[in-house]
Amino acid sequence: MFSFGGDGGETAAEQQGSSQSAEDTDPEQGDDEAEAVETLDAFFLDALKARDTFKSIVREIPTIHETVLSVLKMHGEDEGLGWMPAALVNIALAVVAGLAAMSLLQRWGRHQFAALFRPDADTRADKIIYLFSRAFLMLAGVAAFAIFSALVYLSVDTGLQAASQTALVVLSVISVFLVLRIIWLNVLAPDAESHRLVALQTQEARSLYRALLLGGGISLTAIGFCLWMERLGLSDKAHKIALIAASAIGMLILIAIAIAFRKTVARLIRGKKGENASSWRLVLASLWHFIAIVYFVFAWAISSVRILLDLPDATGLVGAPLQVLLMAAVAYGVLILIIDKLLLPRIDTEDSKTRIAEDIRRAEEREGSEEDPESAMAQAHAEAAEREARRSPFRDLLDRGAAILVVFASLGVLASLWGISLGRSSLAGSFADIFLVLFLAYMAYDAVKIVIDRQIAREAPAEKDEEAEVGGTGESRIATLLPIFRNFLLITIVVIASMVVLSELGVNIAPLFAGAGVVGLAVGFGAQTLIRDIFSGAFYLIDDAFRKGEYIDIGSAKGVVEKISIRSMQLRHHRGALTTVPFGEIQHVENFSRDWAVMKLAFRVTYDTDVEKMRKLIKNFGKELLEDEYYGPMFLAPLKSQGIMSMEDSAMIARVKFTTKPGKQFELRKVVYAGLRDLFEKNGIRFAHRQVTVRVAGAEDENGGISPAVAQAAAGAAASAGAFDDMDGNGGGPEEQI
Repeated sequence: MFSFGGDGGETAAEQQGSSQSAEDTDPEQGDDEAEAVETLDAFFLDALKARDTFKSIVREIPTIHETVLSVLKMHGEDEGLGWMPAALVNIALAVVAGLAAMSLLQRWGRHQFAALFRPDADTRADKIIYLFSRAFLMLAGVAAFAIFSALVYLSVDTGLQAASQTALVVLSVISVFLVLRIIWLNVLAPDAESHRLVALQTQEARSLYRALLLGGGISLTAIGFCLWMERLGLSDKAHKIALIAASAIGMLILIAIAIAFRKTVARLIRGKKGENASSWRLVLASLWHFIAIVYFVFAWAISSVRILLDLPDATGLVGAPLQVLLMAAVAYGVLILIIDKLLLPRIDTEDSKTRIAEDIRRAEEREGSEEDPESAMAQAHAEAAEREARRSPFRDLLDRGAAILVVFASLGVLASLWGISLGRSSLAGSFADIFLVLFLAYMAYDAVKIVIDRQIAREAPAEKDEEAEVGGTGESRIATLLPIFRNFLLITIVVIASMVVLSELGVNIAPLFAGAGVVGLAVGFGAQTLIRDIFSGAFYLIDDAFRKGEYIDIGSAKGVVEKISIRSMQLRHHRGALTTVPFGEIQHVENFSRDWAVMKLAFRVTYDTDVEKMRKLIKNFGKELLEDEYYGPMFLAPLKSQGIMSMEDSAMIARVKFTTKPGKQFELRKVVYAGLRDLFEKNGIRFAHRQVTVRVAGAEDENGGISPAVAQAAAGAAASAGAFDDMDGNGGGPEEQI
């Protein structure tokens, strides 16, 4: 149908080349191109047809009122328009009777279900139950209106078909309006601030409720008029004009509401965090009304074209988002109710707190304690809040899952309102299965992460020992293994979900598994070191050789185990250096953080020291340390004297020892040294200083004394020896250091 450029004068070579090119082209690609061309042709044809139809019906606009009057007169036969006053009076009587029946039923229901209303309702389940109960009661009132108004009209009906059709349309429009009022009333709750689930101020809720109700009433009236004219036999062109006009009225009303309440809705989109919300919320909050206006205009244009071409799904496109929003609100409320009442019942309700307080009082009675209702209730409040806090991550996960399901279902409903097919043969149909797989994977991923992270936090020490220099107690064995197990599970979930998604997209995953096997074999030969690291680490962890937070020495490095991965670990030295060590390079592990630690301290005393007195002093000092509130619990064995270990030229070497919890030995070493110094000073025990005795042949003078020259040389030698001792840094006695 279309030809682009050229004068048709191709050479033989060009024709042959083009023919050869056509033969080499993939048949499927040619079919796709032909289908695209056909679609483009059909689009242009539809556009031309819609334009011609629109031009023809525009000519009917000046005479449409005359057409409507002629149709009404035609149904009145000899009376002309005389049938309309009687019909309107009968309809008014039916409406009044129906409204009276609805009012009586709702008044009776309010007294019967008054117990459901709790002004102090603090849980969302109680609020939803009340709103749903009120909605069902009001819907029963609408049903009563429809039934009684229909019965009253049938009893006074004149039998004229046009009057009956008019009554049917009027009563139907009023019933739909009443249902719409019920939904908006319970979603926005302008009259029940304590039960309002939407974060709106009372004045905002009332203004938005009135605007939506007024706009809905006007739109329903316009649609009802179109339906009335159709039933009375209005011409097809006039009916199309009426439908396009009604759709335009709805579009203008919704645009006006979007502009008027743009700030209110923007605040709802930002949520509780306000200006600190995530970036996508901030962007959506600032642009949502522009998006809504574009959608309303586009939907009206598409709806008008479909009306002109007599295509299906022509009406309702403009108001489709509001319909979907209302259905989504109801569906989300039902899911939240299921979560709070069936899956995870709340524990912090007043009834739950009362039951906990009663259990506490009964326990106090069995123990013979004095009953204190206020204390029991305060304890019940704290315990209920703690229990609910432990369940809150899972409740948040279920809430997010419910929101995701509602959003996806809403998109499906919106697509169906637009007439978009979601059949199994299309990509959109496969998207439903893909979404289900991704949704289940997301829920499983977060659930596993929450459970294991909570267990890791529970296994972690309550508080970190800041006083321990090195060798402090590490985390439990399960706390060390859980992060690796968590990563393994999360990777497994992601891989399985990816395989299923690829399968749903039509990808044959069998070759992927075969290829993965070949690649794995090749990697196995080329990455023997990596495999050695992984297996070595697995066996070290199975043997429980070290845990996260423990201080270990592997020969080439030492420090606190800070991180464990699948092939290596990281050691943080007590001076700050971080060393990454592959498991395969570890030959032995010396763990300073297990069970207990023995500290032996040596010191020098003079030869005139009373050894037995020193032993008793050390023993009594050890008892005092055991009785200390802070240092006592650190000891596993008390401070003991080991007596004289060796004797040097100028001093006796004594030693004490004690057994402590891992990591506490260095803190206690300071206390022991300081305590022994003060204790020995009070009891006359002196620490020996290093001395050098130099004997020189012929150094004595005639009187048996030492000559001045020799004395000066000896002093110089002693000073040199003392300087060397200072350079060694062991002037305070030998120590065992890590």
